[in-house]
Amino acid sequence: MCNLNLYLNDQLVMEDVMLVEKRGDKIIATDLFGESKEFQGEIVKIDLNNNMVLIRG
Repeated sequence: MCNLNLYLNDQLVMEDVMLVEKRGDKIIATDLFGESKEFQGEIVKIDLNNNMVLIRG
């Protein structure tokens, strides 16, 4: 299983992310426990080697 960490402008904002969706101008991330958070910005990097998603907002 691949759990990702989500970074917004190089700051860790969410751990154990299982799902990332783009909905209009929002990015919705859902973690292992089903909790979701919304972010504004663009996904600039998905690095499965380092288990990270980077958003710039």
